[in-house]
Amino acid sequence: MKVKQLCINSYKPPVQSQNWAQSLFLNLYRCNSQQISRHLHRLKVNKVVKGGQSFIFGEEKVGLAVGVKGSCYNAGGEIVRRARKYGFGTVVLSQNELNLKETSQVISGLIQANYKYKLLGDLAQEKQQSDENNDQYSYIQELYVQENIFEDPYFQQLVQLAQIKLYARDLANTRQEGTPQYFVNEVKKLFKDNPNVEIQILEGKQLQECQLNLFYAVGQGSIHPPTLINLTYRGNKNSQELHALVGKGITFDTGGLHLKSYGHMENMYLDKSGACNVLAAFKGAVDMKLKVNVTITLGMAENAISNTSYKPSNILKSHKGLTVEINNTDAEGRLVLADCLSWTQAIYNPTTIVEISTLTGSCKAALGENTGGLFSNNDKLSQELLEIGKELQEPFWRMPVTDEHQDMMKGKFADLCNTGKSKICGASKAAAFLFNFVDDKIPFAHLDIAGPKESKTDKGIYPLGATGFGTQVLLKYLLNKQE
Repeated sequence: MKVKQLCINSYKPPVQSQNWAQSLFLNLYRCNSQQISRHLHRLKVNKVVKGGQSFIFGEEKVGLAVGVKGSCYNAGGEIVRRARKYGFGTVVLSQNELNLKETSQVISGLIQANYKYKLLGDLAQEKQQSDENNDQYSYIQELYVQENIFEDPYFQQLVQLAQIKLYARDLANTRQEGTPQYFVNEVKKLFKDNPNVEIQILEGKQLQECQLNLFYAVGQGSIHPPTLINLTYRGNKNSQELHALVGKGITFDTGGLHLKSYGHMENMYLDKSGACNVLAAFKGAVDMKLKVNVTITLGMAENAISNTSYKPSNILKSHKGLTVEINNTDAEGRLVLADCLSWTQAIYNPTTIVEISTLTGSCKAALGENTGGLFSNNDKLSQELLEIGKELQEPFWRMPVTDEHQDMMKGKFADLCNTGKSKICGASKAAAFLFNFVDDKIPFAHLDIAGPKESKTDKGIYPLGATGFGTQVLLKYLLNKQE
């Protein structure tokens, strides 16, 4: 059987070796398959594990038989955990009863679960390097699959989507270093020499000069100036269509003067997840040289406390011209997004807009930690995103925005207020606020990923930390828009 090495992580070079004696040979079967029973009958069983059986065949080769039932993606995650448990850094797909689509999803899940974000001290780094030199890997370093699978377009696409999701996690998991300027440096490093990518940066007072007063207010209390980052890629210069992605990038959210309480602030470095996912999807589109035109706008700001912080009762004029009364400084994301949405339309007049953000705890309360909320003014766009999410195990559920929700966001002393008149239906009210800043004629979708932005357990396709949830949906959406 001919096998070919797959690069586990697209932005880190693969390790080149074929130490078969230290490899875990992977056998994929459908659950309750007779194949598993046959193998276990003739092979010495070592241990029984969830999802299949682990067994030894030969003196040095170790095999893992996995009976796949339900999510193929999650089966890939289980493979990673077994390889880690037994100390294998190389996995070889040896026997396979699954079809090509199922196999592709298993490998995609493996890649997504094969991730760890941890900043190690010097001694720990030295020990880890020493362990790796002795083939004692914590995570899979090499993966080999059959050539006929490797060369399949669907397989390659799922691998690319999974790999770019890891990049989104790397961005979102940054802590104190993940300032607006960090992201400016990142996009310049990625795209400054790319002739097909245009970069536009508005920083600090430049936001005020361009009438993005809501955006500026959120970040004015921080020593790190709020920054709008806009990137435009024209992969199809014969097309008039231009698709816009907008991401919320609150690099840390204290809540502002409405300070968050203990237990609600510690993971707020993840409040930039929307912007991280958008940047990752954009990078994927450029790397894959998609024949699509796309512009992205990242609203990067830190909602901090100082003597220059914006205040409750402030009335601010937005980029669109609507006035907004500030009732709560912890409802800041929608302010940044409102100006980003308005500015993007004014500059580019896009064909469609998809915005993604960790916007409301209410959405998490309604849908849980595995499903994102989708709010849209367009049924066709909604259905497309829902289908993509279902296919890639990044599910969304469509939520309503009604006249009632719109009325709740009207202000007493301004056109709008940023929290609404009632404490109920927070996710729909936040979406209703954003709808005020989007032209009704432009198909628009707001994706609220406050629930699935973070994994608190090592389970399925998600290790601990930022999930990158929604990144694959955005990139697949752009893939579908190619002409």
